[in-house]
Amino acid sequence: MSVINNMLKNIEQRETKQLNIENGITVKPVYDIRNIAFKVIVVVIMLLVIYAAYVFLPASTETHSPVVKQTKNISTKPDALVEKQSLEKPIALVEKQSLEKPIAYPAINYEQLSSIPTENQGKVKTKQVPVEQLTVESEVKAQPVIAKDLAKKAENDASVKAPDVKNTQNVSNDIIKPTKKAQQKNVMVKSEVVVKSDQVKQAELLTGAKQAIQFGLYDEAISDLNLILIQSPLHIEARNLLAGTYFKQQDINSAQLVLQEGIALNANVLEWRIMLSKILIMQGEYDVVLQLLSAEFESQANLDFWVLQGTAAQSASQHKQALNSFKHLTQLQPSQAKWWLALATSKDALGEYLDAKQLYKVALDLGGLNTAMTQHALQRLVALKEAV
Repeated sequence: MSVINNMLKNIEQRETKQLNIENGITVKPVYDIRNIAFKVIVVVIMLLVIYAAYVFLPASTETHSPVVKQTKNISTKPDALVEKQSLEKPIALVEKQSLEKPIAYPAINYEQLSSIPTENQGKVKTKQVPVEQLTVESEVKAQPVIAKDLAKKAENDASVKAPDVKNTQNVSNDIIKPTKKAQQKNVMVKSEVVVKSDQVKQAELLTGAKQAIQFGLYDEAISDLNLILIQSPLHIEARNLLAGTYFKQQDINSAQLVLQEGIALNANVLEWRIMLSKILIMQGEYDVVLQLLSAEFESQANLDFWVLQGTAAQSASQHKQALNSFKHLTQLQPSQAKWWLALATSKDALGEYLDAKQLYKVALDLGGLNTAMTQHALQRLVALKEAV
């Protein structure tokens, strides 16, 4: 709107000028002071903005430019200047510390280095070499190179002495020695494993035979047990299992032969004597059982020993020995009526009727006898009453 007003004012002024000129009257032009002042202020502000941009923008760029220049200088320096500056620094203290302390070589993965192809050769097939050999050879080769580098630095600084190459050789010898000891230890471990392998195999065969017996695979069990007895004929558990497996298959002769062979090898094994006695009682060879279960084995006797000895003695009409066996059984199992009945039978056979009568009553009072045993006890009580 201000612009339109200005245009209208200018037109009115021009018309007034023309009228005045025509009338011969001179009138001074009227100027719009506000419009002029506004234009001047706008121009001044623009000049100030241009001046401020000219002054402050170059200053901000200059503050950041030294970092760029420094980075450029660092990146564009030749390698020779960098090495020169690193040599000009004091290295006397560093080399002195390195000489006083043992040289620590960096751990290098030689397997990865050996597998990297060179630019000229391309991919090259590498041979697989033991890691111990690589580490020893690489350390021995690296030490002379390090010694040469230290010698060059010592020439540049007169205050530093050249490193002792003998120490590096001693270090290499120390590195090689533990590897030989480790190899010797490995050999010893391998020899121990070989010694224990027979026992491990026997244990595996024994467990396999037990599992085969549980599943009724008797032939497999017999073959495994025979292999154990071939290696160690005095294996007690394997011989017991083999005789028991033959017995389950009703091969009595084979079971008897296995037990007789074991007794011939070691007569002091009571388990083999007890198992063979069970077979001989079935065959009615009571005298042989009494020889197998003689008095010298009574110190090792168990429940089966006294049962077999008492049964064989009573069946062979050797009642005094039977009384000894059944007394031990009544002490081991006092609640079993059958042992009191057997003791009463031996007393009755020896003519000790009063003791036999009392023992028959004890057996009947305890109960648990089958019908045949009960009838035998009642009949003997009636006969003893009449006899007494």
